[in-house]
Amino acid sequence: MAAQARNPWEIQKAVVFALLLRELKTRFGAYRFGYLWLLLEPMAHVILLSLLFYFFRDRALFGIDYPVFIVTGVVPFLMFKNITLRVMDGVDANRRLFSFRQIKPMDAFLARAMLDAFLGVTVYALILGGMAWTGLDVPFRDPFTVVFLIALLILAGLGLGMIFAVIGRFLPESKSLIRLAFLPLYFLSGIFFPVVIVPREYMPYLLWNPLLHVIELMRGAVFDSYHVLPEIDLLFPAMTTLVLLYLGLAWYRARRFALVTS
Repeated sequence: MAAQARNPWEIQKAVVFALLLRELKTRFGAYRFGYLWLLLEPMAHVILLSLLFYFFRDRALFGIDYPVFIVTGVVPFLMFKNITLRVMDGVDANRRLFSFRQIKPMDAFLARAMLDAFLGVTVYALILGGMAWTGLDVPFRDPFTVVFLIALLILAGLGLGMIFAVIGRFLPESKSLIRLAFLPLYFLSGIFFPVVIVPREYMPYLLWNPLLHVIELMRGAVFDSYHVLPEIDLLFPAMTTLVLLYLGLAWYRARRFALVTS
């Protein structure tokens, strides 16, 4: 009896899973301490920022342990950055595979976004769990909101990464500028400071950053005593995510054949 033909959805699932395993092996297979680096990178941020800005604890953090405060900002930010940049490079890293008609650039985008999302969430849970084990206060007041905000970051990173993948295909030099742009974004997203301490005259400019809203809302969902300003709004990052996904998918659909041509 002939085997039943698989539908396109089953084929895509199999392709994405195969690409995900390939990404995992390529990224960590040749490096004995590759998985350890996943924890060391965010912990290096936590240690350095805790040493530099530890006085915030007494001034504005309302009794919140500063290392935990840093983790709730830096790990989601790094996850968003990694997803965006990995998706952006998804076409170049898998170009040889596109000679197989079953494999499309979208499969590479999804595989890379899923892998970095899984790694980011795992690192987030491990670090916070380790901090709770050492005696630091990790309350998690509203875990469902935290999960929703992480999902927003994953989808926003996927959408933005697809936009950058198309831009990078036609303007390769733009990729270096895009990577550099994450440095000022790091300092403007409230990762190591509570927004409540920012002078009011600068607040309207910072509020244009959707990552700032996500990180502030996440801290409000984690800590019982954290004060979230009324200007911080869930609708803004949610709508931004939808716009990024729409533009990324629309631009990908319009340029999908050009992406795989050398």
